[in-house]
Amino acid sequence: EYKQLSIIELPNEFQYLSEATSTSIVANKIKKYLYARGFSDIDFIKYSVGYCTSGDYGGRIIIPSYNESNQLNFFIARTYDGSYFKYKNPEASKDVIFFENFINWQVPIILCEGVFDAIAIRRNAIPLLGKNIQSNLLKRIVQSTVKKIYIALDTDAIKQALKHCEYLLNQGKEVYLVELDGKDPSDLGFSYFTKLIQNTEPIDQYDLMEKKISLV
Repeated sequence: EYKQLSIIELPNEFQYLSEATSTSIVANKIKKYLYARGFSDIDFIKYSVGYCTSGDYGGRIIIPSYNESNQLNFFIARTYDGSYFKYKNPEASKDVIFFENFINWQVPIILCEGVFDAIAIRRNAIPLLGKNIQSNLLKRIVQSTVKKIYIALDTDAIKQALKHCEYLLNQGKEVYLVELDGKDPSDLGFSYFTKLIQNTEPIDQYDLMEKKISLV
């Protein structure tokens, strides 16, 4: 079927955080917030983190996502001071592979909920921007040669996580359900999360059934 793709552009007011002057009050507040969330100056450059001081996205951190050809395919705009709506996303399809330009399809992939989680995980993590796997990403995973898929959704999304595990198991993938104990990867931090992943065993149909029963 023919699907109209909206051309996505960064807001006109977008500025790179890494290029902000040391006197910018907004940039300094954002940096302080992101440092507390485990970001480094290198992350600001790697992920092209930006911000807006005015316009529709004024007072928000902007984290863009690029596809394999390095074309912008989405961005998230998040508040850093806890005011009004936490996220304000562009009016465009979410059916994209977020951070696709960073993904190596030859090694294990980690699926997580948010962009901050993916950045905390650092390696081969794809944020779902929610709890469901969008169709383009699902298709790509199934068609790829990636054998191991780690599913690291927040504890409140256990039903969705098990659904994803079951689907991917049935597609012949080796699936790992990462149990986060009520925290998300960006709270846990890189080293703790990495340990968690190393101690996670692959899930099989029997485990899946047990977990489903325990939810009833």
